[in-house]
Amino acid sequence: MKKILIAGGTGFVGRHLVSHLIQVGYSVHVLTRKPSENTHSGMKYFQWDLKKRNIDINAFEGVDTIINLTGENISAGRWTSERRLELIESRVSSLDLLYHYVKEHTLKIEKIISSSAVGYYGAYTTETIFSEESENGNDFLAHICKVWEQAAQQFESLGAKTIILRKGIVIGKDGGIYAKLAPLAKLGINVSVGSGKQYMPWVSLRDLMMMYEFILVQNDIRGVYNAVAPQHITMNDFAYILLRSFGKTSFLPNVPSFILKLLYGEMSVMLLQGSRVSNAKIRNLGFKFHLDTIERSLTYYSV
Repeated sequence: MKKILIAGGTGFVGRHLVSHLIQVGYSVHVLTRKPSENTHSGMKYFQWDLKKRNIDINAFEGVDTIINLTGENISAGRWTSERRLELIESRVSSLDLLYHYVKEHTLKIEKIISSSAVGYYGAYTTETIFSEESENGNDFLAHICKVWEQAAQQFESLGAKTIILRKGIVIGKDGGIYAKLAPLAKLGINVSVGSGKQYMPWVSLRDLMMMYEFILVQNDIRGVYNAVAPQHITMNDFAYILLRSFGKTSFLPNVPSFILKLLYGEMSVMLLQGSRVSNAKIRNLGFKFHLDTIERSLTYYSV
């Protein structure tokens, strides 16, 4: 049974990924600040401490693949100077520590799958469809993604195949944007914001799990891949279809931009701006999306 080490395995995506990988036959080691004794078949917790620069070395036993999902929630609070530093350090320092351990202990890691986001291309609305070869944006979100990816690419120098997933908004039942907006939509409240014309690159949680599984069995894969569904939708599209999935309609106006700017400051660009992103690169490798439209995804998660 192949063993995988997951850093950040206790968050929304991480919890589901641990469960999915165990179901398909992997053994999973999970790094956490507070190891739990509530382990189950196929999974073990191991402690790490970023401030003390320490990892339980036993976490790497028998492991040839690392999946990195670490990073403070970017939408959890206003982007103060202190918060900006936390957002960057939580992503970079975790990868630096993993890299240090792999290098210093001469660990045989064959592959690392690390995270990034479509924010790499910049937070603005345009008709451009961004691919993995598109340039890095020039705002804070883009900067975070750039340094995040650079930290992951260190592993190439150790001979590990490095794969980076630039994820769109993850649509899943018990977390993320769906968990926040579905209760409002059930009440018939319009959840669209600003002009509503901004694009919303997204991916279903189920397809994201399948993408990780797909990458794990690819021998020669490396590089950056956009993890987004084939369908391009706007915020207005999403709000309308979300309402319809609960048999609701709404005649309420979109939440005005100025309210979001007052509430969230610069962080509001995450909701008010967005462009289309291509997934052709991962599809050309043979990966197939199953919940490939927002209608199918929302139907799947609203059951």
